Amino acid sequence: MPLQALVAGLLLCYGSALAQDIAPNQPTDPLIKLNVVADHSEPVSSDDFERFLASTAAPQQLPPESAAQPLPVPAGNLGTDLPASVIEARDTVWAPLPNQEQLAEQPPQAAMPVAPIHSEEMVFVPWWQDLTLQPLLTTNNQLAGQFDLEQLVWLSMQHSPRVQSILIVPKIQRTESEVAAGEFDPRRFGQSIYHNTSDPVGNTLTTGGPTRLNDEFWQNSVGIRDRNVLGGKAELSQAIDARDSNSLFFKPNNQADTKLSLNYTQPLMRGAGRFYNTSAIQLAGIKTQETIATANRELQFHAMDVISAYWELTLNRYLLAQARISQERLIQIKQKLENRAGMDLLSNFVSRARAAIAKQQQQIEIAKATIKAQEAVLRQLVNAPELENSICQEIIPLTIPDIALPGEILEDELWSAVMYRGDVVAIQQTIESAVVQRKVAKNELKPTLDLIADSYVRGLRGDNQFLESWTNQFDTGRPSFSSGLSYQAPVGNRSAKANLRGRELEIQKLIYDYSNALKTARAEIESVLEESKGTYAAAQSSIEQILASQEEVQLHESKVDSFFGDNPSVSNQLNDLLDAIGRLTDAENQMADRQIRHMLALAKIKFESGTLMTITAE
Repeated sequence: MPLQALVAGLLLCYGSALAQDIAPNQPTDPLIKLNVVADHSEPVSSDDFERFLASTAAPQQLPPESAAQPLPVPAGNLGTDLPASVIEARDTVWAPLPNQEQLAEQPPQAAMPVAPIHSEEMVFVPWWQDLTLQPLLTTNNQLAGQFDLEQLVWLSMQHSPRVQSILIVPKIQRTESEVAAGEFDPRRFGQSIYHNTSDPVGNTLTTGGPTRLNDEFWQNSVGIRDRNVLGGKAELSQAIDARDSNSLFFKPNNQADTKLSLNYTQPLMRGAGRFYNTSAIQLAGIKTQETIATANRELQFHAMDVISAYWELTLNRYLLAQARISQERLIQIKQKLENRAGMDLLSNFVSRARAAIAKQQQQIEIAKATIKAQEAVLRQLVNAPELENSICQEIIPLTIPDIALPGEILEDELWSAVMYRGDVVAIQQTIESAVVQRKVAKNELKPTLDLIADSYVRGLRGDNQFLESWTNQFDTGRPSFSSGLSYQAPVGNRSAKANLRGRELEIQKLIYDYSNALKTARAEIESVLEESKGTYAAAQSSIEQILASQEEVQLHESKVDSFFGDNPSVSNQLNDLLDAIGRLTDAENQMADRQIRHMLALAKIKFESGTLMTITAE
């Protein structure tokens, strides 16, 4: 679908699907629903999250045999091409860890055996996957914890301070909606002011005789003010005043003056209408949605960090297992060579075997250090008690890489990006906010025309008879009232016109930004789709390389065994054997790397489309 159609479709839905206000605070204030998705599934509720946490309180079982997705490879006698030590390690049915109660009920499965899928294809399951389901660094099985990928992601949602910080931002912003709605709350008021004056008299008509005017005035009023969503303002107040003076003209003395008044002002042009007067609530709600979109993107970055660390840990455990098996191959060859030392073999061949063993030892130590580093990263990202060093000295990943070729889903993923990708949705909300501000600016072009109405009843009695004065408001005389219109319009109206022009330019800019965000999302989704295809093809090629290297190693081993004696070409065969073992190790390393890179590419597809993890307002 053309990009222009996407932009047009989005702009047509302004004011409907995009303008969703956050609901008021609930008793438990559950603002965020978390939804870890592989496809477009239904959102996960808070109850689902609690059930998940309960189910993950205990260590997880190993994945069933069906969880490992095999790779089709060309026919070949793979099972017998491996050294005996590798075959034994691959085919071992590992005993459950002593501290895993659930694993005790169902022992881990052995690796899937080599079995034909079609007449021209066979199944390849890397032997190192089974080997790494057991502790590699610690000898105390009770201090090793087994975790699958989804479990660690969920645990990080519960325990990570970074996640908690991200999730609280929309809650903070949601309070702005309540602040804006609070502008329509009625306001009670009251005041009490006492005046006592003593002024000289310059006119005998002021007091009728006394040379100074002594006046006492105590003002009291209570009432309520309110503002409605149409812009009208109302005030109802009751005044109760007490006054006395030494003026001879002041009658009656010790006056009790009461006044009950009601006034109302309603804008008829500028400032009138529900949309204008509730725009602050709408803008706060849109801003909350924008904040949720931003938080969604930040959560996806966090989830992607957890996923990357998990797969990097898995990769280095694979490399460690491969290096140990390769070292075992070389040790067996070295032992054969040492048995023939002094007979028909030069000592330099034993030295070269020792050098190759030492090289693998270097790889082992590097892999160990990298594993520890990745475990530290995972502990920091997840921050769960289950991963603390005191109870989990080794983290064992249970999730098996699933090598699968993604389909042609570019348009589906792009539509997902429009709906879920945080940076794209944030720009959508910003455009919606700009549209609201433009409508407000357009209203402010109008002149001010207000309808004003005022009415009151009043009572007056002497000798501080406040009750009688208050009663007189209703049984004596009639209500007083006034009404009219107030008009005001600035000459030229330059401020309002400039404000409207600025809002229109802002919308134009944001549409360009949105178009660029869609193009960026499309490019990034295309990139990771192609990357996943490339890693899939590379994994297939790695299988071919492993099979060829295994055949080469087996061939050179048989030649070396038959060439011992007086044959001068044995040195060449030994060199070829050691080189072949090195190439086999490199091929296995590359295969493991392709497995992990493919899994990361698949995760990036969901990350770039915004469906790796979503949060919604509840």
